[in-house]
Amino acid sequence: MRTLARWHRRLATVVVAWLVLLAISGLLINHSSGWGLDRKPLAAGLQRTLYGIEPEGAPFCESAPATGDGCADIFAALPIDPGTLLLSGHSLYLLDDNGLLLEKFPAAQTGLPTLEAGLERNGTIYLRGGDAIVQTGPDLLEFRRPTDSEVAALIDEAWQGRAGAGREVTWERFFLDLHAARFLGPWAVWFNDVAAALILVLAASGAWLGRLKRRANGR
Repeated sequence: MRTLARWHRRLATVVVAWLVLLAISGLLINHSSGWGLDRKPLAAGLQRTLYGIEPEGAPFCESAPATGDGCADIFAALPIDPGTLLLSGHSLYLLDDNGLLLEKFPAAQTGLPTLEAGLERNGTIYLRGGDAIVQTGPDLLEFRRPTDSEVAALIDEAWQGRAGAGREVTWERFFLDLHAARFLGPWAVWFNDVAAALILVLAASGAWLGRLKRRANGR
């Protein structure tokens, strides 16, 4: 009985840890829409490690480390008079000729909720977000909407956009893969089978321990 109880506790530790992981990931999946997990991209380091997806801003992280953690979201670099303007979905970074950060300001300051593409043309900076386009000079002080004729002239220009945004992995996808143990690849099915078998063994050993205890108390 002591031997069975010892192994019962060991199996219980393994099974409970797995069930806690299932409970947490299941809870997060259940509320992924309300908490924005189905829209928020996974951290760049996890995307690279778990899915082999290189973040869009990897080259900018190497050339402009002053941008900090936000460099992983940068998708464009536009030359301007003071240096370089880097664009991410929610921020703009102004660097000098040495790659040092001069200023960072939110994309909302441009009048756009998010940034999807950028273009430098004859010293003028054009930014696009959704169906709207704004333009500004190299001083980045005033942002205005271009006229319809100006917008028509930009259609064939080489915009720098978020071409790889569709490859982003969301937190919801990560928790779904974690919940199903897909990170184990072909071993995921075997892992779930073994975990299910351990639950059955745990139930059987618990029932047996209960029977042995009742018999012992009876004597």
